[in-house]
Amino acid sequence: MVGKEEIVGAVDRLAGTLTATGRFLHLHPELAYEERESARHLISLLKAHHFDVIEGAGGLPTAFIASAGVDRPSATIAFLAEYDALPSLGHACGHNLIAAGSVGAALALQPFLDRLHGRVLVVGCPAEEKGGGKIALVKSGLFADVDAALLIHPSNRTEIFKGALAMRALQVEFFGKASHAAASPHLGINALDAVVLAFTNVNALRQQLRDDARIHGIISDGGIAPNIIPDHTVARFCIRALDLEYLHDLYGRVVACFEAAARATGTTLTVRDEGEEYHPMKCNRVLGALLRVNLETLGERIEQTPEDQHLGSTDVGNVSQVVPTIHPTIALTDNPEVVNHSAAFAEAAGGPAGDRAMLLSAKALAMTAVDLFTDPTHVRQIQTEFEP
Repeated sequence: MVGKEEIVGAVDRLAGTLTATGRFLHLHPELAYEERESARHLISLLKAHHFDVIEGAGGLPTAFIASAGVDRPSATIAFLAEYDALPSLGHACGHNLIAAGSVGAALALQPFLDRLHGRVLVVGCPAEEKGGGKIALVKSGLFADVDAALLIHPSNRTEIFKGALAMRALQVEFFGKASHAAASPHLGINALDAVVLAFTNVNALRQQLRDDARIHGIISDGGIAPNIIPDHTVARFCIRALDLEYLHDLYGRVVACFEAAARATGTTLTVRDEGEEYHPMKCNRVLGALLRVNLETLGERIEQTPEDQHLGSTDVGNVSQVVPTIHPTIALTDNPEVVNHSAAFAEAAGGPAGDRAMLLSAKALAMTAVDLFTDPTHVRQIQTEFEP
């Protein structure tokens, strides 16, 4: 029998390696689908600890699957490792810590897997911030034989259950006709007017939206010079809602806003999706309850807020639709105003606060895996909840 104290001790012995891993990723931020150095670093570490690694999982060059354990396990647990960063801000969502924590849980368990009759996977997941790398992994069937998928995400609070909004990201381009903005504006067709009107239309739509819906965007190309009537503009939008049906309805209404802007200005337009559709989160209560006990045993205070408030989107939602999944959060600092996607959060993710959160996450994840390996009742309860 393997006791949880042995697993916690294993994480402690790995602390230097895991801290160095989190710091390395933080110092080498890479954007979605470009995480080559990050993936190489993680793969090298896993191979050094006797994991079998398949690179390019799901047809994605920077994805991987690392596996260890017995052939006929009592349970197969997937730890999800995210490692993409944000433009300009770097690891302001703490994905360097997610990767180090998930890998740390797997490395701590590896020497005990024969005794636990267990099997673990580390799923290297690129492009959570843009594109939805996990969606390709889901479509490839990677999770078909997995009993549970887990990760812990740094945040401004430690919470077990949190929803996630379904999301579609899109790009709209308007095409007009260039002309001199002072001498002959009447000969131009203004694509900038079209994109500004598109935003105005979307703003008018917002009054009629459900409280859970979100529409937000940026103008990524607004023209080249103020004395030239812009003949081409580009905007990028995200559309979000708690359920897919309403998301699809909103998508059609937002595109209608764009089409009206084009018609009013005499421009033409193209609309294309950016990445895959993110699905809502399906939190597994049994699995979350196990993790909560382990976090509290480690001394972490849980501060559960309403599950349908302050939500973002994640491709972990797509994973949660095919396998029992949890996506809890862990407080990075004791200041709830240090929030994800901020410079302050990025700074904390590369320092002692990040090290603490990452090591605590690795311990709690590994302890929860022990619960599943040693008690088949838990696995049955998780599956019963997932497939009522």
